Amino acid sequence: MMSPAPPQPSRKYAAWLLLAAFMVVTVLVYAPSLRGGYLFDDSYYFVNNQDVHVSTLEIGDWTRAAISQAGMNQFRALSMLSFAANYYFTGLDPYWLKATNLAIHLGNGLFLFLALRALFELRRTVRDDSRASAASAALIAALITGAWLLLPINLTAVAYVSQRLEALANLFVLLGLWLYLRFRLRVYAGDGSGKLWASLVICTLLGLAAKESAALLPLYTACAEFALTGFRDRNGRYSRSAVSIHVVLLLLPFVAGMLWLSTWAFTGVTNFRQFSTLQRLYTEARVLIDYVYWTLLPNLDVLTFYHDDIAASQGLLQPPTTLLSILALLAAGLLALWQRARRPLFCLGVMWFFAGHSMTATIVPLELVFEHRNYFPSIGLLLVLASLLEIEPVLRMRLAAPATALCLLALFTFTTYLRAEEWSHPLRLAYSEALKRPDSARAQYMLAHTLIEGARDDASPLLEKSMAILRRDAMRPGQGIAPLQALIYLSARLHQPIEHVWWERISAELREHAPSQTDIDSLIYLYRCQRRGDCPRQPAELLDAFVAGLAKSQGNVNLMEAYGEFALLELHDATLAEHMYRDVVAIRPQVAVYRANLVEFLIATSRFDEASKTLDELRAMNHLGALDPSIARLEEKLQQARSGTDATQPRTDPPANGDTR
Repeated sequence: MMSPAPPQPSRKYAAWLLLAAFMVVTVLVYAPSLRGGYLFDDSYYFVNNQDVHVSTLEIGDWTRAAISQAGMNQFRALSMLSFAANYYFTGLDPYWLKATNLAIHLGNGLFLFLALRALFELRRTVRDDSRASAASAALIAALITGAWLLLPINLTAVAYVSQRLEALANLFVLLGLWLYLRFRLRVYAGDGSGKLWASLVICTLLGLAAKESAALLPLYTACAEFALTGFRDRNGRYSRSAVSIHVVLLLLPFVAGMLWLSTWAFTGVTNFRQFSTLQRLYTEARVLIDYVYWTLLPNLDVLTFYHDDIAASQGLLQPPTTLLSILALLAAGLLALWQRARRPLFCLGVMWFFAGHSMTATIVPLELVFEHRNYFPSIGLLLVLASLLEIEPVLRMRLAAPATALCLLALFTFTTYLRAEEWSHPLRLAYSEALKRPDSARAQYMLAHTLIEGARDDASPLLEKSMAILRRDAMRPGQGIAPLQALIYLSARLHQPIEHVWWERISAELREHAPSQTDIDSLIYLYRCQRRGDCPRQPAELLDAFVAGLAKSQGNVNLMEAYGEFALLELHDATLAEHMYRDVVAIRPQVAVYRANLVEFLIATSRFDEASKTLDELRAMNHLGALDPSIARLEEKLQQARSGTDATQPRTDPPANGDTR
């Protein structure tokens, strides 16, 4: 019998050529967004984060950059090192940071393509399905990858500098998924399991060093096992390696995590959020339905960076769409389980979507809505489409699949390009967000803030436009105190009177609601503004606002730190200041900068022996010279203070906030 002819070269490389074409189109589509500026958390993670502003090759500087998030119950060393590398080579220019994000996005596309090919091969092996050849499966994998690269909802993972964290974490997630599926084929046939363990363990750990969402990698592989193999090998028996690896990497960490979360996640208001855990769960059902719509039928009018105008659900029928959304999600889950035997990829796609949101759409008190959270879950939705249209169709229609794919690709490409144009300039983005989100406090504040930054001098008409926006929105319910803070600053800059009602509103807002992180940042800014002399001194009003904010903030260390400095320098109450500084160190003992600030306070109050002792504690935290500059500065300051040559004041420099998005 003659052996089958080898595939033609054109067919063999067609999928790779198609993938390369999609990558070129992705670069062209995203190109306008690379000219944009910084946004939102970019200041915390990069622009104002001195720890990642590395300009030497000293190991201590790079170590300091790597551990800059470690004190916030996060360890994002790889992400922080990538920011440091960007700064070392290109400084603060946002173009190169966004270009790096785009390169990571393309790398994710490559690993997604490889993972999908391995997934389809595993399906053919397990199901003994010879209908789809390897070549056609590779073409489908390339089409799914191309659609994912061009999805409008994924733009924020590229154009928003801070979400380097999400994209980089998923680089290792997709690499680990590909390697796991590849080696699982061997284990299924009876080969060794060592590489299976190594691929999942190493990639999970590397991904965790970029962002915590990489912890979901074992959940994604468990979903694949459930949908395709049932955790069994070819002989029908349970695979010891597949079961054990998920017990160790998934089940045990899940139990430990739930025990930890149970100690605080079910309290009334979650952290500094303005909703309870139950309200969050209700709301996320509505949000997940929105995510499906925004992913598969993207509309430029609803795709925005800010979604804070989406109100939290107060109950199952408040609003009624809450219950409808919960029922729709339950129906989708049950349908996936029912179709598991006939359409395993459909089942897997639904499971990947839910799994991808298991961390951000459940009880962890993150903000309610962000589009970048769909970076991996959107793969699941595209897999569902591919299953129903081509791989596991309900009705096989010859032209339906290619026609639908072509229309969707055109829609994704065009919409993403329009979004990239929106992101091509800070003022264009600010106007776009404000127009599309008239009820979003952040979008309106962003426009006002961008206008202020764009003003060349105090006579610029942009300042009057900003003032009009702030006056319009500052007194509206649910706007927080950021517009009021901006009004006070801008009025001082334009030499206009500060209205007392603004301060009254600030204190009232802080007394009535738990302050958001934006509120806390705004209050601290007002204090710094007064210390710099850019705002008129109003210590009584500031004290009232501080007291109101501290009472509701549930121990926010940045607010406590600023209040400690305020107590020392404005209230001249050293006892209260020391209480604040020491409480902050007790709450965050692993954050070196808080201990350094305590040393500053002790020097300023002539407590030199205690300062020396606390400085020794700081030296014990100095790994690989990461704290050398800070320690050297404090040593010099202490020596000068002892000799009476330096009238010191505490210098409190809070670290960048952890990611709460």
